Order: sequence, then structure tokens, then C-alpha cells
Amino acid sequence: MSNQRTFDDVPPILSPNEPHMALLFLLDVSSSMSGAPITSLNESINKFKEQVCKDARTTQILDVAIVTFNHETQVVMPFTPVAYMEPVALNATGGTDIAPAVEVAINMVNERSRFYRHSGSEPYKPWIFMISDGYGGDVTAVSEKVRELEDGGYLKFFSLGVEGYDSKTLHQLCGEKVMKLNGYDFTGILDWAHKSMRSVSVSSPGEKVKLPPLPANVDKDVNDWF
Repeated sequence: MSNQRTFDDVPPILSPNEPHMALLFLLDVSSSMSGAPITSLNESINKFKEQVCKDARTTQILDVAIVTFNHETQVVMPFTPVAYMEPVALNATGGTDIAPAVEVAINMVNERSRFYRHSGSEPYKPWIFMISDGYGGDVTAVSEKVRELEDGGYLKFFSLGVEGYDSKTLHQLCGEKVMKLNGYDFTGILDWAHKSMRSVSVSSPGEKVKLPPLPANVDKDVNDWF
């Protein structure tokens, strides 16, 4: 596990007196995501920053991290104020091993929540948003950790399944919060994530937030989890 680049010149937090939101994208970059899927994912992640930064409030309080996984886990971007995100150019290669990546993601969001509190900022419940199209080994142990954090109110974990995804594994991790993408256009679901963050930004930490409707090319894997 390693960082692709350094972020030494990036401020650790904007508006530290405001409540803050941590969003971690956990992205499958195994070989089955090559071609159209990884091209669209890169474009949509890069557009996400542009869309979020049109809203001043969300820009001040949203921090984003990107972790990728295939047979290895890589922290592409540590938690960074969304305005300081740099374009990604992810490549798809190798196999799929989900559990170690989820462990890294959990540790990162937990550490970020501690950082917020130490900075005098009240944290919103952090999100992990995983996108995967494959089968990724045994996730039993890490799923129990996710469930404990969600039941304790410390985390929300969503999954988006891309064509060929292992529904059982994603449900183990996310319970009912599993979506399925029709085709390979990630634009709509990343816009949904942006609008969800905007909805969170105008709420109070701990307040239940109504999420926006899913885009036309994304379905709930099961009903009634919103």
C-alpha cells in the first residue's frame, strides 16, 4: 500500500469551526474494470469535484479520500478538502481482494473522525462508497466490523455493483445499501453522491437526511433502504 503522490501543500482542513463530512471512495481497479468502465469512472470522479465546488457550503466542509483495490490496496488520495482534489487517471489491472481494502478504508474514516474532534470540528457520519464489479474473497470478518460501526452510528457504507458484481459479498458489507449500475456510465451516480453531500451539508450532525432519487441507470439491489 502506498500513496501515488504527496499532499504536503494541501491544508489539512478548511473551516475547522464548522462540522465536517468525510467521504471515501473505495474503487475496484481490477482487470475486469478495464476499458469503458475505468474510463467512465475516471471522468466521473474528476467531474465530481467540479460539481461539488459549485456549492460554497459543501466545499468548505467536505473532505474526500480515494482508495483503490485489485489484488493490492492503494491510497491514491488521503483525506483532502474537496477543492484540493487533483484529477485521477486510474488503471485497471490484476485480481480482486476486497477485505484488506475495506480494513484500510475503515481505519482511515475512523482516524479522520478523530482528527475532526481534535480540531474542534463536529463530524458528520462518514461515508464509504465502494464501487466493484467482481468477486473479492472472504469478507466475513471485516463485514462484522462494518456492521458494528454502522449500528453504533459511526459510519455509512454504500456499494455500487457494476455488471458482473457479486451481490452476496456487497450485501454482506452493506446490508441493504447496495445499488446496481446498468451499463458503464458513472456520471449519474457520482452526481447522486454530490447531491447527497449537499443534503448532508445543510443538516446538523446526527440528523437523518433524505437522500436524492437515484439516477435512471442505477437501481436498488433490494427495495426500501432509503
